[in-house]
Amino acid sequence: MCSQMDSQMKQTIKMSYDQQARLRDGIAVQSWKVTEMDRFLARLHAADHRGGKRILDLGSGPGHQASYLQKNGCQVSCVDLSEEMVNICREKGLDALAMDFYTLDLEPESYDAVWTMNALLHVPKSSLLQVLKNIERVLKPDGFLYMGLYGGYESEGIWENDSYRPQRFFSFYEDEHIQNKVREVFDIEHFSVLQMEDMQLNYQSIIAKKKQLNP
Repeated sequence: MCSQMDSQMKQTIKMSYDQQARLRDGIAVQSWKVTEMDRFLARLHAADHRGGKRILDLGSGPGHQASYLQKNGCQVSCVDLSEEMVNICREKGLDALAMDFYTLDLEPESYDAVWTMNALLHVPKSSLLQVLKNIERVLKPDGFLYMGLYGGYESEGIWENDSYRPQRFFSFYEDEHIQNKVREVFDIEHFSVLQMEDMQLNYQSIIAKKKQLNP
């Protein structure tokens, strides 16, 4: 069950992104994000995924990244808490569902990979393990996760300088801490840090695969 903190946070995030959906849809995709999507696609195409390449875009926003992945041969399903974001995705011909990360009511082992960029940073630290387990559940046995987050230092709470209304909740992690959290559920294949210009935060890029059970 979600805590009161989770429930309040989700309502705040939903309201903020519903109001900003059309504005965010008009923002061009930054080149470094394209580079990260190409890294994801290279990892995806290097694997022998039978039955197609089904991708779950978790926290898809207006579907910029999902559209790019779809144009590059992926079968993409979008999930976002914001119904306005979901509507924009559907306008683009994307499969999209309004859903939170805490239940993730999807078929087990149904996706070859999960893509999530700067979405799980809205999850309270006490709930991240639950969300990672939900992601693990929907991945095929040979599936993998791409997880990108702003971070580099420890922080949790409402961003007081946020221009969005209502102001959003963020969780940031030091590099070692976020890797340790992910390792509780996955095996990390790749970790790198991108320096963000004009930002105090860095970007943490993670590729992780499901843990293999010993025979």
